[in-house]
Amino acid sequence: MKTLYKITIGITIPLVLFGIFVLLIAINVNQMLENSERWMVELEPDLDLSDDQLESQIKNEDLKELRLYRVQTLEDYFESLPPNFERQFKAAIDTELRFVVYIDENHEYSKQQTQSIFNDIDGIKESRYLHDWLLNKN
Repeated sequence: MKTLYKITIGITIPLVLFGIFVLLIAINVNQMLENSERWMVELEPDLDLSDDQLESQIKNEDLKELRLYRVQTLEDYFESLPPNFERQFKAAIDTELRFVVYIDENHEYSKQQTQSIFNDIDGIKESRYLHDWLLNKN
């Protein structure tokens, strides 16, 4: 009986510690993405990159002091919105060749400077601050 308790404790404690570790990582990633700037990036018409391919291409460029967190398709971004916004945006906006780029909001660049950094990357046709672009602000 004592052996069974030792085996149970020997398995349970590492599993609980691993679960806590995974939970802390998930919370940090979620917090990081919520506290980030989102940019819409449109590719040149001849490019057909996945979000992973675009992310590695952007990481290989000179991003100055910008820290890239994540890249996802604009369509996937719309799917993460509440259903009424998702339908509204999907009906009005072409999502092909458009991506959402998440960067650290704690940088010292203006929106124009950040836009210039993204536009200097090979294959990027246009970049705009996502919320301004969605609301048609200049």
